[in-house]
Amino acid sequence: MEPFVAKIISCQTRLIIMNIPLRYDPKTKQVQMPPQAEVLVPQVKLEIDQLNTLTSELIAAGTDVPQVPSVENFNKDMSKMIKKLYEGGVQSFKQGKFEDSAKQFTVGIEMISRRHKFESFQGTLQELSLLLMSRTDAFLKTKDYLKAFNDADMLIGMMMCTPENFLRRGVANFFLGNYEAARADYQRGLAFDENNKRLKVELEICLDKILEENGDEL
Repeated sequence: MEPFVAKIISCQTRLIIMNIPLRYDPKTKQVQMPPQAEVLVPQVKLEIDQLNTLTSELIAAGTDVPQVPSVENFNKDMSKMIKKLYEGGVQSFKQGKFEDSAKQFTVGIEMISRRHKFESFQGTLQELSLLLMSRTDAFLKTKDYLKAFNDADMLIGMMMCTPENFLRRGVANFFLGNYEAARADYQRGLAFDENNKRLKVELEICLDKILEENGDEL
């Protein structure tokens, strides 16, 4: 069964079970549910929003069936703009303008989120991971550790086997005062790259901090 159709059936099944009335708005061409139901069943609201997004993009495409995602139909103009923002962010980072750098990476990420949902996911993932890694580094420099943690956590979900992402989240955890979580991140990173010098150094610093906090031997 196609994922798009399966999602529609899954959403309809939930709504029937919970007896939630729906309304179709012919002007916006979107399915809507009562505001009170949105609060009670946020997961269903999320699924309806996703369906509305896919439907609107399918209508805008002007075809009954979307094109098969490929390198050829990946939006090249948007790719150029995203690349330009990335390069500008990198340049600002090298100049020590970390806040400006983070802003440019953020704009690039927002542009990626505007790509058509039927475009190549592999291409989108490559762009997003590159910008997220760079923005995490910028947030660490500006000491926005919670934002850095959120980006690094997303990166780990996308790229589980990349030790540098565990390093990023570990550093964020450390400065957020989550020392045990930081230690776990460094150790997991070393499991993928046991010779990573930066991970080893940060792990030693973290272990010393845990000793200092607990006053006990590990």
